[in-house]
Amino acid sequence: MADIATISTAIAGALAAALCPDGRSASSCTGRPVIIRRGGLTQADLGNALHTLHEGCDFISIADTAEGWTRLDEPLGRPWRMESTQAATVSISITGGMATLALVANTVPTGIVGLRIEGLAGVTGAGCCLYRAQPGDTAASIAASLAAMLPGATVQGADITLPACVTAQAINAGMATARCVARRQQQMFVLTTWSASPAARDALGQAMADALALTDWLVDANGSTFRIEARGAGNDDTAMNRGIFARPAHYLVTFDTDLTQSVPLMLAGGIGVESGLIAGDVLLDAPAAP
Repeated sequence: MADIATISTAIAGALAAALCPDGRSASSCTGRPVIIRRGGLTQADLGNALHTLHEGCDFISIADTAEGWTRLDEPLGRPWRMESTQAATVSISITGGMATLALVANTVPTGIVGLRIEGLAGVTGAGCCLYRAQPGDTAASIAASLAAMLPGATVQGADITLPACVTAQAINAGMATARCVARRQQQMFVLTTWSASPAARDALGQAMADALALTDWLVDANGSTFRIEARGAGNDDTAMNRGIFARPAHYLVTFDTDLTQSVPLMLAGGIGVESGLIAGDVLLDAPAAP
């Protein structure tokens, strides 16, 4: 989910890559060291510590302004859309009257496994028992959870012995990440270049403007994409008597507040294939504790 903090960090990363092509330990493209960060200047930045303005170090500060916030229309109905899938590392197979669980070695258990059973006593139609693998699960623990939902089944290790006179079908499915745009908004960000000389301020301000001139979209650390548009800049010399020269530049950012959720690639009795989905199954569950 995009946030003003992750957006500021993404902008800082983009500027660092463009203005310091030789790495962060080297000088910027203006020939002077530069520090890029969120927030404004501190007293330490203005003092006599290493890398200060008056020792030849320039700054770029990135700040968001609440006054520039505007609500936009999000997609109608806030639909959930599938974005990515994760292959299952746990699986179930059936041989004769026995179901066997397997787990890919050296992986975290993920995925959905289950059984579709026809011929169970007291169940009209087919019954389904499903289990979503969790970190820390083993093939034996998953087998025990499935067997507990199935009347008449017994379990030994990763093997489930099915009740007599039933027809069983294995269910295997991975997981998917679904995303929903809960809110869409615009907010103004102020990117300010600071220097102890007007010439250095102008050089860094122009370099920053050039670095973002062809940049319309950026991606934050969470994988959320946002739009960034220039909205004007101007020199600020109000602190020139203290040897501080600034150039605040305004950028309008459009971003989504999006929610993500992990969902199975199946429903009871179905595996998410294009055809042949089985509907109307009865979901089985483990009997309640007495």
